[in-house]
Amino acid sequence: MDSVDYYNAIAGSYNSLYYSEQGQKIDKIIDIVKPRDGETVLDIGAGTGILEGKLKGFSILAVEPSDLADSIGKDSNVTVDRRRIGDFGTDRKFDLIFCITVLQDLPEEERRAAVEKMFSYANPGSRIAVSVLEVSGIDLSDMSPDATGEAANDRYYIFRR
Repeated sequence: MDSVDYYNAIAGSYNSLYYSEQGQKIDKIIDIVKPRDGETVLDIGAGTGILEGKLKGFSILAVEPSDLADSIGKDSNVTVDRRRIGDFGTDRKFDLIFCITVLQDLPEEERRAAVEKMFSYANPGSRIAVSVLEVSGIDLSDMSPDATGEAANDRYYIFRR
């Protein structure tokens, strides 16, 4: 089953299944990247908008192709883009880029290109946070992260550009 089809199928129960775990990951990563007032945020694979709920008041572009996007709050600072990462593109640059528990849902041959695409959207001095399920075995260490660690079943990588 395609990952978007899977998330469409569980959209109504996603938060009851994953909110706690995803919230823990996001809280830990927010503590590391330390968002500052006025920074712009790109959230790739925004799911139901857990990050958006934690970063109220920030200008956020939330990219989520599945029906999970219907749950993202209607905050005036949040714009939702319903495209897949491979189809997504923007001329905008961002101060914080998040991609939490997404890469394992992409075909292996698309993962590195997705991370490189995130780098292309980064302002100078940006922080890019990527996490992957530990069981996926995905390792981004060769892309020179500034920090790595573990959070709620994920391995995270923090890059600075």
